[in-house]
Amino acid sequence: MKRRSFIKSSLLTVPCLNGLSYGKISPQKQKNKWQKGRSRWPICLDTATLSKKLGIKQKIKLAADAGFDCIEPWDGELNTFEKEGGNLADLAKYIRGLGLYVPSVIGLWSGLDVSREKFQNRLQEHRNRLRMVSEVGSQNIQVVPNFKEGDMFDPKIASWCYGQVLDMAKTDYGMGAGVVFLNFFPGLSTLHQAKEIAEGSGRRDAAIIPDTFHMYLGRSDFSELGQLKGDFITIFQFADCPAGIKPHGRKDDAVRVLPGDGVLPLEDALHQLRKINYRGPVSLELYNPELRAREPVGFLEEALEKTVAVCEKASV
Repeated sequence: MKRRSFIKSSLLTVPCLNGLSYGKISPQKQKNKWQKGRSRWPICLDTATLSKKLGIKQKIKLAADAGFDCIEPWDGELNTFEKEGGNLADLAKYIRGLGLYVPSVIGLWSGLDVSREKFQNRLQEHRNRLRMVSEVGSQNIQVVPNFKEGDMFDPKIASWCYGQVLDMAKTDYGMGAGVVFLNFFPGLSTLHQAKEIAEGSGRRDAAIIPDTFHMYLGRSDFSELGQLKGDFITIFQFADCPAGIKPHGRKDDAVRVLPGDGVLPLEDALHQLRKINYRGPVSLELYNPELRAREPVGFLEEALEKTVAVCEKASV
């Protein structure tokens, strides 16, 4: 079966919400469906991995031609596409026509706000982002804290906000939402803190978005992944960190490197995901200016191969 036909037929069995249930079969019996049997997980491309000079439609085509299974766009790219006269429903058809899908979009900015009042004041802004994300066919949106007022961050308020977002996303737009954590954001810098905020919402379909780079810099224990449930993870952000970088609380995304080119225990992390039967995407997320400056076709070919190579080791 051709890759494009396989993707389309596979997606017919994938639930709309959360994009997480890639099969109820036990991890031992589940066959590798992705990347010609090399990976247990679909391989996704965070579109910000590529140069900002490229339009979203160009990035989609490049990802499809390289052989990625899905893409993870940013809300700003969707907004620009609309402002330039594009139709997001048509873009969704274009994505599907290339054999791709959209498991998640970054992001709902200030969705985890510092007060109920501020959240309500941004409600129309939130709804507009949810609309865009829904129209492009995404299964989820990533919920981000209020960076500008981070010193006022309150986990209990954040849990309340997240619950409101999740209700809106599910009821009004037919999709899920996951909590983002970042090593440089106090109060939401670790996997454990993200888990507490998500669970604090009291919603059964709460989920989080682990990121190997933020886990390392924020001192999250990678073994914690094995203590989660597979459907508690919206998408798994994947990047490596070069030797010599110690954990810290600064924003340092520019040093991210391709999987296998650094020192992170990526294979071990994927074994933890296999343990909990996580079947969602592994998303390559690099914001390295040197890599962005490379010729995109050759860069994506190398990027996909290195990502799949790590996943293959953990898929056996």
